[in-house]
Amino acid sequence: MAIDVPPRWRRGAPRALAAVAALVAVSTSLARAGQAPPDADAVVARAAAYVADYEARLSSVVAEERYEQRLRVLTLTGPAAVVGSAVQGTTSTERRRRLVSDYLLVKVAGLSGWVPFRDVIEVDGQAVHDRDQRLSRLFLESPAYAMDQAMRVAQESARFNLGNVQRNVNVPTLALLFLTDRHRQRLTFHLDGDQTIDDVPAVRLAYVESGRPTLIHGADDKDIVADGTIWVEPDTGRILQTRIHTDTGSLESEIVVTYREDKKMGLLVPWRMRESYKSASERLEGTATYTKFRKFQVETGEVIKK
Repeated sequence: MAIDVPPRWRRGAPRALAAVAALVAVSTSLARAGQAPPDADAVVARAAAYVADYEARLSSVVAEERYEQRLRVLTLTGPAAVVGSAVQGTTSTERRRRLVSDYLLVKVAGLSGWVPFRDVIEVDGQAVHDRDQRLSRLFLESPAYAMDQAMRVAQESARFNLGNVQRNVNVPTLALLFLTDRHRQRLTFHLDGDQTIDDVPAVRLAYVESGRPTLIHGADDKDIVADGTIWVEPDTGRILQTRIHTDTGSLESEIVVTYREDKKMGLLVPWRMRESYKSASERLEGTATYTKFRKFQVETGEVIKK
């Protein structure tokens, strides 16, 4: 699994699928009586402004990621039939994996926004050999080639994913780029009611890709349409939760990310990512949590300041 430049995120089973994402916001209130509901175009416009500010404030940040994956491999024992959420006529074997990683958001010269990297530190309690602060050394020792080398680190880290779903979409900030100036014109938006997230009232901004090329694609570069929802706090424009969904007919995926405030950073940051992938032969679920956010001040072409 590789991150392209500019990044197109990949996911697939067995293909790899790719996407680029963005953050949205809105500064209207649904809860106040007597006020007209917000206009979707106005919400998207305000969201784009929030995206630009958020990107600038969240650049060069590193967090600790604890990531658990569970894979069920289905084997046919007779005629298969789906009954509710169960698949009859099959047996299954299960595997689990626990990863601990540094998750970095790095500002890269020549690219808009930031590029995320997962650098795996530990797999099922065992330290990854020769891993000692690899990304730090890459940017310090050879900044001209840091991006290419960091891509190789990302590819290496992806090999620890369970299952045949080869992917680099399993990063919490994936949905944060869907509404950047570069990409949002390919999406259609509409308001889909309101909902409370962690006791905070939010408006649901639903989206679907209507333009081509799509942000997510397979290893054969086939367009894969994404749809989903972004939950926005109406008075502040903060993003409380995001959802990305795809369905190719042979593989369905969903990634839901919930944000919470980090007092040290003074920002809402990814708190938990839940993902699922369903194919005829596999069921893959993952949950990742994020803590210890801190500024790393990494920029290609410049010196890292810890």
